[in-house]
Amino acid sequence: MPPRRKTPFDPELRDEIQNGPTWSYPWQLAPGVTTEAHRPWLAELTDTTSRMIEPHARQELEAAAGERRALDIGCNEGLISHRLLDWGASRVLGVDSRELNIRRARLIRDQLGVPVNRLEFEQRDLFDLDPAELGQFEVVAMLGIVYHLENPMGAIRLARALTGGVCIIESQVIDGGEPIKWTTPEDESRSTSASFALYREPDVETKFSPLAAMPGIVSLIPNRAALVEMASAAGFRSVAVIEPPADAPLGDKRAVLVARA
Repeated sequence: MPPRRKTPFDPELRDEIQNGPTWSYPWQLAPGVTTEAHRPWLAELTDTTSRMIEPHARQELEAAAGERRALDIGCNEGLISHRLLDWGASRVLGVDSRELNIRRARLIRDQLGVPVNRLEFEQRDLFDLDPAELGQFEVVAMLGIVYHLENPMGAIRLARALTGGVCIIESQVIDGGEPIKWTTPEDESRSTSASFALYREPDVETKFSPLAAMPGIVSLIPNRAALVEMASAAGFRSVAVIEPPADAPLGDKRAVLVARA
């Protein structure tokens, strides 16, 4: 990410760094000022995912005619939103359900001197996103959120409605396991390789909440086959699995899809 640093250093941001909870990413915001990340592996995972998706996002943005818009669903502190700008987006909207994440995303944006009309952050639940209001985006990024939802299929259908070009979906996935077989009331035998794990989230916020599902919900975690099937069923014209590099952190526990509208 090219330097966009402003001076002097924002006192509100300095107070957030010194007195707030630990951060999702180790932001290097000024000489000697780096945020403390509460999960050090997350930056490496995000960097690996970025390398995997960058060519696809760049290609779509470079080919777009007119305004090149991107949407970052579950933007957290805005790291991928900044990279979408670097990859060619003229405008990026980042949305996240947590006030903490959006406050920090705005502080970082302002400290780096990125204009609000190019990078906007809004606190919204993803199911409140209205395609009729927002229109479609050349690139939609939905990274690290599908497996934190009770309704992952509905989320992917909504992402499809918001996608005019390419949607990039990254998720934790469970092991494939054996195909599941069942019999219908008409004695028809059926089977599927797509499956989910169910996890009931804690009823209270935890220190890792900025990276987790909302308290008290049931998270449905797909396997790779289920993630592909959901994207296809949502109406994407093509769905491709991007294989991680051999040294990728948690490589066999994550999946990245590039789904084209």
